[in-house]
Amino acid sequence: MTTAEAKPPTLQERVATRLSELTATERKVAEYLSAHPQEAAFSSAEELGRATGTSDASIVRTAKALGYDGLPGLKRSLQGHLQTLLTPANRLSASLETFGDGPETILRAMLRDHVEHLTMAEQTVDTAEFRRAVELIDEARETVVCGFAGLDGVSEYIATHLTRIGHRARTATDTGYRLADRLLLLGPEDVVVVMAHNRLNRESRTIIDHCDSAGVPVILLTDTLGEALRDKVEVVLSARMSRPGTFTSQVVVLVLLEALTIAVAAQDRGRALDNTERMNQLREELNGYPLAEETVLGLKRDPKPKRRG
Repeated sequence: MTTAEAKPPTLQERVATRLSELTATERKVAEYLSAHPQEAAFSSAEELGRATGTSDASIVRTAKALGYDGLPGLKRSLQGHLQTLLTPANRLSASLETFGDGPETILRAMLRDHVEHLTMAEQTVDTAEFRRAVELIDEARETVVCGFAGLDGVSEYIATHLTRIGHRARTATDTGYRLADRLLLLGPEDVVVVMAHNRLNRESRTIIDHCDSAGVPVILLTDTLGEALRDKVEVVLSARMSRPGTFTSQVVVLVLLEALTIAVAAQDRGRALDNTERMNQLREELNGYPLAEETVLGLKRDPKPKRRG
C-alpha cells in the first residue's frame, strides 16, 4: 500500500513552527513574509529589506532559518503556491469576503479600496520613468499595446485614444500563432506597452523576450514584476493594482494609461487638436449632420477672437 506524497509545509506553517527559534530580526522578517506572500514571492532581497526595516542579508538569513535554500527557494515555493491561490474563483471568493455583504456596503468598500490604491500609486510610480514612457510614445513610429486575460479591452481603448491624438497605435492581444503576425515587423523605432500584474503568461513573456532581442523598447505596467523584468524592459511603472489574492481590478492601470495618453497629447497640443478636429469632420460626414464641437481627454484649443464689424 502506498501513501500519498506529503506536501511541503507552507511559509505560514514554517513560520509558526520555527518562530520561537528565530532571532528578533528574523522574527520580524518572517512575520512580514508570512503576512505578505505575494510581495515576498516577487520582490528582491533589497526591496524586502526596505519593507521590513532590516537588510538584504537579514532576508536571506531568515529564508534559510525557515528551512529554504535561500531567498530564491522561498520565492519559488511561494510562486508555486500562489498559482493555485490566484485562480479567478479564489480571487472572487476572497473579494466577497473582503468587501462584505449588500450592494451599498460593497460599493463603499470598493470606492475606498480604489482610492487607497490610487493614493499608493502616486507614491510608487517613478516620475522619471513616467516621463521616459511619454517620450518613447511621443517619438515612436508606432505604439503597440499588449494586454491579456481581460486587458484586451483596455488595450483597444488606449490604442484608439492614441490614434485620435495623431499617434499610430494598435493592439497585440491575440493568443497563439496569430500573435507572431502582430510582432513580426516591430523595430527599434517602435514602442510596446505590456500590462502584466503579478505573473507573465506565455504571450507576455514571448513579447518581452522578442522585443529584448530586437531592440524594441518596452514600457511595463505591473504590480510586482518590475524587479524581475527590469533588465529586459526600458521603463517600469509599478503600482499595486489590487489587494493580494482578491479580484483583480483594472482601475489603476487604466488611470496610468490615460495619464500617459494625456501627457503625450500635451507634448504637441496642436497636433493632438488638429487630429481631433479631423476625426470630428469624418464623424460628421459619416453621420450626415454636423456634430457639436468635441474635445479629447480634456484638451481644449484656445478660442479665436471674433472679428468686429
